[in-house]
Amino acid sequence: MAKKTEDVRRKLAITAKKLRIKAAELAVTAREKENVRRKLVVTAAKLHRKAKELAVTAREKEDVRRKLVVTAKKLKVSRETLEKKILERTKDLDQSRVKCEAILASIGDGIVVADKEGKITYVNKTFEDMVGWKTKNVLGKYMVEVVPREDEKGEVVLLKERILSQVLSGERVIADVTQPFYYIRKNKSRFPASSIVTPILLSGEIIGIVETFRDITKEKNIDKAKTEFVSLASHQLRTPLTSIRWALASLKRDRLPDEQNYVVSGAHEAAAQMAATINKMLMISRIEMGGIDQKRTHVSLQTVIGKVVRLFDGDRERHALELAVECPRQLRARVDEQLLIEILSNLLNNAYNYTPKGGKVTIRAAQEDEMIRIDVTDTGYGIPQAEQGRIAEKFFRASNVASREEAGTGIGLYMVYNIARLIGGTISFVSEENKGTTFTLLFPS
Repeated sequence: MAKKTEDVRRKLAITAKKLRIKAAELAVTAREKENVRRKLVVTAAKLHRKAKELAVTAREKEDVRRKLVVTAKKLKVSRETLEKKILERTKDLDQSRVKCEAILASIGDGIVVADKEGKITYVNKTFEDMVGWKTKNVLGKYMVEVVPREDEKGEVVLLKERILSQVLSGERVIADVTQPFYYIRKNKSRFPASSIVTPILLSGEIIGIVETFRDITKEKNIDKAKTEFVSLASHQLRTPLTSIRWALASLKRDRLPDEQNYVVSGAHEAAAQMAATINKMLMISRIEMGGIDQKRTHVSLQTVIGKVVRLFDGDRERHALELAVECPRQLRARVDEQLLIEILSNLLNNAYNYTPKGGKVTIRAAQEDEMIRIDVTDTGYGIPQAEQGRIAEKFFRASNVASREEAGTGIGLYMVYNIARLIGGTISFVSEENKGTTFTLLFPS
């Protein structure tokens, strides 16, 4: 009995142990299930939130889609409107181009357009007729190759000496309107021409040039006839004027009453001015007809300037002007002294005449490499910007001095430019209205 009881006890102990193990397993499973349940709750919450987000996104996408549809319609309308405007603008541009080409073709001056390298990009009909080259044969070629330029002696003008080259390099150029030149046609004949070269600017940068030129054969023939007439008339006036001046000088030496002496002195001064004008006209005639033989000698620039200054001391005192001269004592040059005096006399006379009382005139001379440079600077009326290109034309006078009734004939600077060319030099100037002018003479030493 005791044995059976022990067996039962053992079985119960084993069963109890198994139950404890099973209970432990069930407890673990319950915890796991709770964890799973909690995770499922969290996941469900996330899914719920995601569903809401997706619903919002769907609505936003629909809004975006609708907006895109509206925008696409607007873009279509804009594109159609733009295409219509482009067609209209293209039509207007075509009409403008045709009109411009017709205008350029009908202009009596030759027109040539070149890029910044000097290669031709356009010529008009007058250019073709004037030089004998067709457009298709010149496009892309250099202007200097198509139409060479010669001076009066038949010597070819180098590229660096042509204004178009100076303009393309950005150099400020004031054209020498008295410098004669000839263009060579395709058939090798030549014709006298005058030209204007203008830079083409884009955002302040030079991208090319436009040159307009015209045949001035008729003008030169007329000018030659005028020169011959002026020369003849001047010679005919010179002899009687000399007699008049001699007679007036004799009267001045007599003891005349003050009133009569005033009249005689005025007449003598007027006769002297007329004689100076006639001498200028004769000088111009001789220059234009090639009748001047230069006598080059070694001269002291200080001495020459001193002579010129003394010639106009009376004018300087009358205008109450200050004069400053800056010239090294050793500065010398081989030049025709009388021609140099003629240039400086005209420049100094102009400076005195066109500078208000109390102003200042300065003469500076210096050596620059193989050249002599002489500047004549004044604090006078200056030259209007719009008229500076015409300052060397025969008989031209700037409007701001002509309106002041200042004495002058308009031939002095024309003569100065021509004489400067004769001695192998150049004249240039810078000027600002109501502030003054500086004329610069450069010639070989």
